[in-house]
Amino acid sequence: MSKKKILVVDDEPFFVEVLGTRLMAEGFEVCKANNGEMAFHLAKKEIPDLIIMDVMMPLTSGYEAMQKIRQDPTTKHIPAIIFPERPG
Repeated sequence: MSKKKILVVDDEPFFVEVLGTRLMAEGFEVCKANNGEMAFHLAKKEIPDLIIMDVMMPLTSGYEAMQKIRQDPTTKHIPAIIFPERPG
C-alpha cells in the first residue's frame, strides 16, 4: 500500500517544517511549497491526496492558488484545508 501524499504550503518555513515532520511521523509522504505558484505546479506534478495551504502568502495567495487548482482538470478533485490569516 502506498503512502498518502500531502502538499503543505506556507511562506513560513518553520510552519512547513513542523507540520511536514509531524505528517511524515504519521506515515504520510509530504511535498512542500513556499508560495501559491509553486503549490499549483507541485499539485499538477505530484497529484497529492490532500493540500494544506495558508491563505496569506506573497506573490500568489492561497485563494488564488486554489482557484487555479480548481480550474485545472488534473487537480480539481484534490481536497484542501485552507488556513485563515493567523493573528499577529
